[in-house]
Amino acid sequence: MQESPVPASDAITLMDLVRQIRLWIAEIIKNWYIAAFFVVLAVGYQVYKYSKYIPLYTATITFNVDEDEGGGNQGLTGILGQFGLGAVRPSRYNLDKILALSKSRRVIQESLFSKITMDGKEDYIANHLLTQYKLNLAADSKTSVFYFTHDSLQIFSPEENAMLLTLYGTIIGPPDQPKKALLTSSYNEDSNIMTLSVTTTNETISLALAQRMFDSLSKYYINKAIEKSLKTFSLVSMKRDSVLGVLKATEYQLASFKDAHRSMLMRTDQITELRLQREVAALSAMYAEVLKNVEVADFTVKNKTPFIQVIDTPLAPIQPARLSFLRMMLIGVIVGGFIGSALIIARRIYLNTFK
Repeated sequence: MQESPVPASDAITLMDLVRQIRLWIAEIIKNWYIAAFFVVLAVGYQVYKYSKYIPLYTATITFNVDEDEGGGNQGLTGILGQFGLGAVRPSRYNLDKILALSKSRRVIQESLFSKITMDGKEDYIANHLLTQYKLNLAADSKTSVFYFTHDSLQIFSPEENAMLLTLYGTIIGPPDQPKKALLTSSYNEDSNIMTLSVTTTNETISLALAQRMFDSLSKYYINKAIEKSLKTFSLVSMKRDSVLGVLKATEYQLASFKDAHRSMLMRTDQITELRLQREVAALSAMYAEVLKNVEVADFTVKNKTPFIQVIDTPLAPIQPARLSFLRMMLIGVIVGGFIGSALIIARRIYLNTFK
């Protein structure tokens, strides 16, 4: 006589699970008013958030930094490097350095103290931001406000420095909450196209601040990139002017001597003329060499000057980022229903355990 097969343990567990789920669903349907109460609470909270939401305006500038120093001399540099006449190094700019500079206090504070006109009032962007985000209200009084009256950072008072640091922290955001930052910057690793975005609650401030920050970043980065080469060009230019001045004076001295000693009967006169001619020849050769160095230095400055090309700039009007009312209601229904159902199931489990 054959024994009937014993059901597998996993099949028994599955049937028990299905049975238990049915009991939970029945319990939720029986106590639907509890789940409905939490749904109403969650939907009400979402409606409150929607009514208090302030639209955000994002101004985005995309740009590209030329990867070749000078735009087209990479092959020449490589050929010179084979003969030990040039340094062969990667020509790609450090994009991470540009991102770090975009959030530096030096770049941001220069942008903050440029003036724009908003609501018929011309003032620093810093003061417009203080008013827009109510950062200039004193802690002890709601009537006392603070405004920057000048842009001389070297003579700022401790109060002005503290407010400037507050503005800077608001723009770059807390380190642990980067989503709260007004300024974001990034680049695409495939195309190397960089993006600079400013998001505020005012369209005019977003547009002006994004443009000013891009201008400040471009100027500072270019100046730092050619600073050493520009200093060399200045030194050789000063040397050129100095040698040219001495050469002109010596040439004038030789011409005056010839006018005064036309007959050249004495040997000493001939020696003096020869000495002046040698000085003129030597200074002429020196001037030619210095002039060549000036041209080389000028070419180096132009060769190392980064080329920053703007791709897209923001245009008014900017479409604000808004919340979807339907999406918020759906989230409220889901969250409220989940919380209510979880409490109903937890209550049933508790009652079954201690029954």
